[in-house]
Amino acid sequence: MTTHNGYLLIADTSGYTQFLTSSELEHANPILQSLLSAMVEQVGEPLQFWKMEGDAVLAYSTQQGFPTGETFLATCENLYNAFATRRQNIIANTTCTCQACANVTGLDLKIIAHHGEFEEMQVGPMKDISGADVILVHRMTKTNVGSVTGIRSYALFSEAAVTAMDIEDALVPYSHPFEHFGEVSMQVYDLAKAWESFRAGCEHFFLEEMDGVWTYHRHFDLPIVAIWDALTAPELKQRWMDGMISVTVERPKGRIGAGSGYHCAHKAADFRYWVTDWEPFDYFSTRIHDPGREGISMPETYQLKPTSSGTDFRYTIGQAHDAGGNRSEVSEQEAVGFLSEFWPICFDEMEALLRNVE
Repeated sequence: MTTHNGYLLIADTSGYTQFLTSSELEHANPILQSLLSAMVEQVGEPLQFWKMEGDAVLAYSTQQGFPTGETFLATCENLYNAFATRRQNIIANTTCTCQACANVTGLDLKIIAHHGEFEEMQVGPMKDISGADVILVHRMTKTNVGSVTGIRSYALFSEAAVTAMDIEDALVPYSHPFEHFGEVSMQVYDLAKAWESFRAGCEHFFLEEMDGVWTYHRHFDLPIVAIWDALTAPELKQRWMDGMISVTVERPKGRIGAGSGYHCAHKAADFRYWVTDWEPFDYFSTRIHDPGREGISMPETYQLKPTSSGTDFRYTIGQAHDAGGNRSEVSEQEAVGFLSEFWPICFDEMEALLRNVE
């Protein structure tokens, strides 16, 4: 058996029992299968699929898998967004009047996460995990957090998970006594609010390759989440970006996302850019200032796509303009000249760093 420290996650369907007992199984089972499938599709490296337990999807990851907690939180949000999107599509695309189809609105999702120690073991053809922390994350599914906090669609994080994640998001304190564990401190995150924000979104700034002035392509034999982490976490960027002195980021909403501003102090110049679009783990877009020309900036898009062997990465930089819309081709030429040498060196370093983390 191998002992690990890491995240334990349970995505548990709320309203499952009532839905099954008050609905026709002929339609109820395909609906549940569709919702569970939408969640399972979100479970990929470094998150390991653990198993299914009736209406729940269980997964885990070692600490090395999620070096930054914001990425783990984004994974939880993506799980809920996938569930809520599939539920909305089922409601919108059915004309059936049966009880099962009418009761879909009563289904919801809660996500339970803990950080602790567990043992990974192989039992015949099956892989399983065990330990006291595994028992605790199961106990955390049986609380009255919804009635106490008034939050129906939630992620419930143990204090250990919050500490490991090191997040500053809007969390609601909660505690509950469990037999053999005593009073356990936890934090509640409102997933429905995150879903509404996801639906409403903001104006999208996605730069297609054909609309850019220069594009860099690269394939990594590594999972998307690891690449996303390396591209966005300032403590990681500082380690793989060649000639970088420091990387800091402003988090006006308590975490990295649209509106966040990066400051990369490089030996050659100070680079400043702000996030304009944020779609974990698909793409993010930024607007970067020309460090040598006041008021000139350029759009950028970093896009990730999964492949059978890892991740395809695309970086595209667009036209440079000032606030009045006047184009600066010299800014574009200097940026492309710098990046065409800078990116290959940097991404070699990033790949080496991530392989050492693994």
